[in-house]
Amino acid sequence: MTNLFKNKIVPILKWFLTSFIWVFLIMLTLDIVTKQLIIKYLDVGDYVILIPGFLRVSHVLNYNAAFGIGVGNHLLSRVLYIIIASIGSIGIISFYSIRYKKINPFVRGCLMLILTGAIGNLIDRVFYGPEYAVIDFIDFYGIWQFVFNIADCGVVIGAILLIVFLIVQEVKDYRAKQRSESIEFSNKNETNNK
Repeated sequence: MTNLFKNKIVPILKWFLTSFIWVFLIMLTLDIVTKQLIIKYLDVGDYVILIPGFLRVSHVLNYNAAFGIGVGNHLLSRVLYIIIASIGSIGIISFYSIRYKKINPFVRGCLMLILTGAIGNLIDRVFYGPEYAVIDFIDFYGIWQFVFNIADCGVVIGAILLIVFLIVQEVKDYRAKQRSESIEFSNKNETNNK
């Protein structure tokens, strides 16, 4: 029994934790459950104030993309965002899978957040009829005009963290290249001076 645990179960658990699939599962479950609670307990347009002048839970149907970006026709918006979410998610993950054979765990976590957000909102557009709109409910009405949901948080946080990571990585690569070129230049000068 100990060998089974050590040889089979432990590697599977390590893979599961380092793959960040658990982030995907938790975030997607949280997104679906919170949206179902909003649908069940609040009519569209209703809200509950949590912190006066700052935060409330509002039931809003969003036919557009993040920050209200979109087209006027609801059906066209739905089809476009289903296609964009699918292609975008597959594209981002494919890009990183091809470019980096072994993906950095931080990047993997960011990708799982982005994928969770894309799939969470895709589920809304495919299954929540008759409106087929994304259910938004987090409303910082005192300071922010946009209403969002858990899936949106995943996309935004994952994208920001990924962009910061890529910038830091580029700076590190640039500095390493500069150091390498500086060492080569110094070695050439020493060789020429001899």
